[in-house]
Amino acid sequence: METLKTDGNHSGSIRQFNADSSKWYVHYYASASPTSTLSTWEGNTSKNGNIVLYKDQKAPNGTDGFSRLTFYDINDKGYKWIGEWVDKTETTTYAFWKIECVRPDLK
Repeated sequence: METLKTDGNHSGSIRQFNADSSKWYVHYYASASPTSTLSTWEGNTSKNGNIVLYKDQKAPNGTDGFSRLTFYDINDKGYKWIGEWVDKTETTTYAFWKIECVRPDLK
């Protein structure tokens, strides 16, 4: 997935499934902040069919926690996903994006 922005920058993600470990990986990149190593979230499919991935990340105030990506409402027409910061106990949550991806009509 790639996003093109009006300011000429772009960002995107590469999503991978490793059948040997049954793990999902999402790698993120952005032209505004080039890096030699991409940010990576790792996770599994939950019992309810959601895909939940984590990456260690401190909150702006320094609190230990995770960046959590959850892909849900997955069906033939598309899916939704939410990005959140959560504390280590996952009792405190702050959403930083919410996206709905709809498959284009394939006539």
